[in-house]
Amino acid sequence: MNLQLLGREYGFSETFLLPNAPYEDWARHHKGGAFHSNTDALTDDPIGTYPWANACMICVRAYEPFEDPDIVDAYYLASNSAYHAMKQLLDRLKQEGIRAERADTPFRTQLLQAGIGSCMDNRLWYYPPYGTYVHLEGAMLQLPEPVEYSRPQHNEQICDHCSLCEKACFGALHEGSFDWKKCIRAYMENLPMPEEFLPKQNAFLGCSRCQRACPKNPLKRIPVPDHVRKAFDPLRIIQGEYSEAIQLAGKNMKNKLIRQAIILCANNNLTETLPHLLKLKETSGEKYAKELQYAILCLQNKKNVIK
Repeated sequence: MNLQLLGREYGFSETFLLPNAPYEDWARHHKGGAFHSNTDALTDDPIGTYPWANACMICVRAYEPFEDPDIVDAYYLASNSAYHAMKQLLDRLKQEGIRAERADTPFRTQLLQAGIGSCMDNRLWYYPPYGTYVHLEGAMLQLPEPVEYSRPQHNEQICDHCSLCEKACFGALHEGSFDWKKCIRAYMENLPMPEEFLPKQNAFLGCSRCQRACPKNPLKRIPVPDHVRKAFDPLRIIQGEYSEAIQLAGKNMKNKLIRQAIILCANNNLTETLPHLLKLKETSGEKYAKELQYAILCLQNKKNVIK
C-alpha cells in the first residue's frame, strides 16, 4: 500500500513514514517549560506509549491564508478538516488490516529530528513549497515490515534570520528567540488571555502576523469565502448563532469563539453590539466576565466619544 497516495486521497499534501523513536531533546525542552500547556498531553516516549507500533505516519495538510486576516485564521479551519480526514484515513487503514491509532506525539520535532523541513525563528515548521502554512496530523502504525529511513545528508535551513517576523510580532520574538508566554496565539488555545493581549486580538482563532511577514512564505492569498465571513460574525456568535462557526472550527470551540467574539466586538468598535453584550453579561455569570468587562467598557467609552 502506497501511503503517500492514500494520504493524498484524503486531502493531505505530503505523508511521511518514520520509524518509532524517542524524542529526548523535545522532552528536555518540555520539562524546562519551553512549550505551552497544550503539549502536556504529548508523549516523548512513543516506544513506551505505543509498544505495538513500528512506524509513525505524519500527514501534512497545506492551506492558503486568507486575503483578509481580520476575520479568522485559516489555520484552524484547515486543522479541523485535517482532523476529520485523518479519522477517515485511519478507518481505511483498519479496514485494510493495519493497526493504526491517532498519535499524541510532537510531530514537528519528529520531522525535524528526521531531517525533514526546517525550523524558523518563530518556531514554526517550514516545508517547501507550502512554507509554514501547514497543519500536521500523525498516527502510529503496526506495519508488516519495519520502516527504513535514512536522514538526508544535507538538510537545508531556510530561515535567513531577517527579523521581519520579530518586527511583526506582538512580543514573543526577540533576537531569534521565541517565548510562548508572550505569544497571543498560545492564549487562543486553552489559557486565559492576559489583559494586555485583549486590545491586540484582531481575528478569531489565532494570529498569523509572523507568518505573513516572512519573505520565505508563499505570497498567494485567497478571498474569505462568504459562508466563512458569515459564520465568524462576532454579533451572530454572541447572540448564540455559533453552530456554523463550530462546524468549521471544531466542536470544542464554543467557549473560545464566544470569548473571542466579545473581544472583537470591542476591538472592531461594534457599538451596535453593546445591548447584546449587556444581555450576555446578565445570563452568563462569571464565564466571560473578564472579556465582557473589557468590551462593555470600551464600547461605552466609544459611544460617549461619538456623542
